[in-house]
Amino acid sequence: MSDVLIVGAGPTGLTLASDLARRGVTCRIVEAAERPSTASRAKTVQPRALEIADDLGVIDRVLELGAINVPTRRYDRERVVSEAVELAVGTAAPGVPYPPVWLSQPQLESVLRDRLAELGGQVEWGSAVSDLSQDADSVTATVRTAAGQREIRARYAVGCDGGRSIVRQRMGAVLRGTSYGDHRWYLGDVRIKGLDRHCQHLWAGPEHGILSLFPLPSTDIWQFQASVPAGEREPGTPTLELFRRIFAERAGLPGVDLQDAGWRSLYQVNVCLVDRYRVGRAFVAGDAAHIHSPAGGQGMNTGIQDAYNLGWKLAAVLGGADAALLDTYERERRPVAQAVLDDSTSRMHAMMRAFGDSDGATALRGLTDDFTTGLTIAYPTSPLTTRPGGPQAGDRAPDAPCRDASTGREHRLFDLLRGPHWTLLSFGRGHGTATAWDAPVPLRAYRVTDDPTATGPDTVIDTDGQAHRIYDMREDGLVLIRPDGYIAMRTAAHQGDAALRHATALAAHPD
Repeated sequence: MSDVLIVGAGPTGLTLASDLARRGVTCRIVEAAERPSTASRAKTVQPRALEIADDLGVIDRVLELGAINVPTRRYDRERVVSEAVELAVGTAAPGVPYPPVWLSQPQLESVLRDRLAELGGQVEWGSAVSDLSQDADSVTATVRTAAGQREIRARYAVGCDGGRSIVRQRMGAVLRGTSYGDHRWYLGDVRIKGLDRHCQHLWAGPEHGILSLFPLPSTDIWQFQASVPAGEREPGTPTLELFRRIFAERAGLPGVDLQDAGWRSLYQVNVCLVDRYRVGRAFVAGDAAHIHSPAGGQGMNTGIQDAYNLGWKLAAVLGGADAALLDTYERERRPVAQAVLDDSTSRMHAMMRAFGDSDGATALRGLTDDFTTGLTIAYPTSPLTTRPGGPQAGDRAPDAPCRDASTGREHRLFDLLRGPHWTLLSFGRGHGTATAWDAPVPLRAYRVTDDPTATGPDTVIDTDGQAHRIYDMREDGLVLIRPDGYIAMRTAAHQGDAALRHATALAAHPD
């Protein structure tokens, strides 16, 4: 019997499988499809998801394959109106190492599959879960393959199997929401001759709506997106001929030829949220739990963060922590999903209203901001958060440059956080209580000091004071960081022992 069965091998399932594998948890990941999907679908990896990629050890490959700050060239038919970086704006800011990256979903999935293979795991393709049941000790899934039907038992099951999730259905959770029939899109992956690949090409206006041709990095594919005018009777699955007709009507650039189309889809906006994230030993994550408007590029990224939140908690409970820890998954992630649904829906409506009275520039402004990056997501009311010493408990732990006091090597705080452990940062010139007790969770402790002459093991020098500024450390203090990069506690150094014992105890026995 495996520890965890993961149903669905998209970005959410692969993130969870990789995270569990590096923690030594035995898991199986099954996927109904016979082979990896080539459909581009999502194409924006937001900064918070990139920080997760960093922790999982795949950030270099993601940055190698992806692109940053792809310009948007806007047209009025054949005339170029403007060209500028409008959507994925930004450079790394203090505490934020990565700006948004453009990378198609199939390529991100490929990177995560390679990482899973390095950790000893693999996707079981052509394995469709048709039923799921559970008892007090395990979950049993009925799986259909080309070779016949079989059963898989595991201590826990996680449905990462999309909007039609069989796991969600069998565990008795209900997906509720709204369908926006007037917001429909033709989507597809096409090859185009005669068009510059250094930028996105965009036509937008009140007559036809939007036509976007986006060059997917590290491929020869373009993602075709075209809004369906209200009242137009669509033909079902679009064809290459339809894409060509739309291009001729809305763009008409001479010398440009749409040569073939692979994945093609008619997409209707649905906004839904599941009523429960957990029922007994079964969970849902990603699109199985929430379906968003694409405005703001948050759907895939929210699923990745679901997996990152759940992974360390499953590992902790399997290692002996109180099973009540798993209830904090819904407590923390469902409000985030609700906020993302509300945000993406309001952005969608604002964008479509703007197309009614503008040339499209207004509609594009405000599609992304600090919220869509995922960096402002916090868990201030979680039972795992204690706030005796400052307002930052429950927030994402920011990054900062530093230097190893023993070797002199320049690195970052994120280098200390990377891995499946909890991290304790002891700020100040004194050693504090960084290793003063036997913690009930896997913990690594470091001293962070602005004294350039400091020495000693597990000591890092805050060379320009940025770490102290970002963490607002004006006196000696302690910051305890969860395995998923969120601050569990911060307190003054003299209060350290009692506060640390309380905060780490919550992970093993949450209230």
